[in-house]
Amino acid sequence: MTFDVAVEGGMKKISDNDQSFSSGIGNLSYLQLGIPIRNKWGVVAGLRPMSKVSYNITRTEQRIFFDTLQMPVLYQYEGSGGVYQAYIGSGFGFGGFSAGFNVGYLFGNIENSTKGIYPLEANVIPSRHSKRTSYQSVFYNLGLQYEIKLNKEVSMVLAASGNFQQKLKARRETLRETMYYDASTDDYGTQDTVAYTSGDRGDVIFPQQLGGGIMFKKIDKWQFGADFTTGSWSKFRNYGEADSTRDAWKLAFGGQFIPNPMALKGYFNRATYRVGGYFGQDYIAIGGSDMPVVAATLGVGLPVRRMMYSNQFSMVNLSFEIGRRGNNNTVLKENFYRIGLGFTLSDRWFIKQKYD
Repeated sequence: MTFDVAVEGGMKKISDNDQSFSSGIGNLSYLQLGIPIRNKWGVVAGLRPMSKVSYNITRTEQRIFFDTLQMPVLYQYEGSGGVYQAYIGSGFGFGGFSAGFNVGYLFGNIENSTKGIYPLEANVIPSRHSKRTSYQSVFYNLGLQYEIKLNKEVSMVLAASGNFQQKLKARRETLRETMYYDASTDDYGTQDTVAYTSGDRGDVIFPQQLGGGIMFKKIDKWQFGADFTTGSWSKFRNYGEADSTRDAWKLAFGGQFIPNPMALKGYFNRATYRVGGYFGQDYIAIGGSDMPVVAATLGVGLPVRRMMYSNQFSMVNLSFEIGRRGNNNTVLKENFYRIGLGFTLSDRWFIKQKYD
């Protein structure tokens, strides 16, 4: 049995030619349990976030009232929520081939709102338009790999994975309301509901994503490889509407090394050291410009000492990633770094008792 959980945190800085904004990053990376059924056959159950929405943006625009009166108008854009995947999967091997699949349930809510606040002297009632979309749908993905033995200890693995275009189900609520200013709280409250719709069902087109890779490995010593993934995000649709998305691709490469996994002395001889990186084109396009992405990664796997006569083996995984989306030629540029903390626990369960 293998229990695996990880969280991540970090910072990101978004900037344009005039200003910049920094914020924190924090999220669950994944939570999963792997269960061996028999030789070369196992199942997995897990939970992981698919997307997270969190923003609060204000913008001031000069507007003309009563044909001649020019005044500033404040627009506030807010978003919150997220979508998660709960899944079960199975994988099995036959000869040098291995195949697997995940089938799961996608669920969550995303809320977006736009608020328009006018000067009090303009005698224009402020308003807010909000939208809440609930996602509830089944999804799948597939994988296949083939291992070729180059000698007794070294092998090469070829793999492919991905999913074809899927149609996900969603339900949307929309609310339009007028607002009033409350001087006692220095905030705006709801004055009247102008329009409300509930249960507006629709489809979200989740695009095809495909990937392939190659890896070379030596048992309990080292492994390195590369993979290439593509996503047809230009075909993404949300209730029939396109978004600021483009076809994306990414080339990733990396490896790991263990100095001496059987060392009796020197704890760090048994640690796993990892390094890698990736580059490509992000699925988001801003102002009609593609967003190149590039990043470097470092990591280490720290084994937790086994207790004598115990079947348990644990490892703490630490990772660091630093990267950038966009550049000086794009409308926006994002610099980010992430720190990941993972915990893996492997144990033998359901062992038949030999002595009474």
